[in-house]
Amino acid sequence: MVQNPLILISSGRIMGELSMQRRQSELYGLCIAQSGGVAVLDTGGDCSALAQRCDALLLSGGGDVHPALYGQTCDTSAHLSIDPVRDGEEQGLFEAFAARNKPILGVCRGIQVINVLCGGTLFQHLDDHSDACHPVACSARLTALVGSAPMVNSYHHQACNRLGQGLRLAARAPDGVIEAIWHESLPILGVQWHPERMVPSLCDDVTGENHATLFDWLVQQA
Repeated sequence: MVQNPLILISSGRIMGELSMQRRQSELYGLCIAQSGGVAVLDTGGDCSALAQRCDALLLSGGGDVHPALYGQTCDTSAHLSIDPVRDGEEQGLFEAFAARNKPILGVCRGIQVINVLCGGTLFQHLDDHSDACHPVACSARLTALVGSAPMVNSYHHQACNRLGQGLRLAARAPDGVIEAIWHESLPILGVQWHPERMVPSLCDDVTGENHATLFDWLVQQA
């Protein structure tokens, strides 16, 4: 483990009056700091250089992955919020960090990015997984971090369908939706929920749960 590792957080993009703006929840940075890391926000640049300088990558939440990346056309009824530029940036970052065997944590959109870039597919739209809380059944690997059946928040309408190469199931929702994945040979973990909103000292989104351990994992792997 690197002392005070530098963790790169991917960012969303919004149009500004004079230039493109970047945004991200400050909770990611606060969680990383609490776990002993130093967070920096990605605003573009050379992915290889960023992977060389930074010790780990957090693929953050946000809009939808473009279906073309997993061999599908856009379902107009799914009301997708897509940004091909962000898709391209995160693809470059994922490949650069994975090639260096550096840890990657995917949150919400991030788990979907991981799955797609490993060759998997997504459900373009699901009902009943937005603005809700539900339990998940975890595999032994994830149980060590969050317990066997934690309650989690849910702010998504897409989810992993067919898993990509090297990925293994780590948690499911009661309806069978994949809620977490891990890579069999690389330090890569993805969760469909938002753990940054489940750290009581910062944001108590789900009473009785504390998922700071996921950020501890990322920092300790770095």
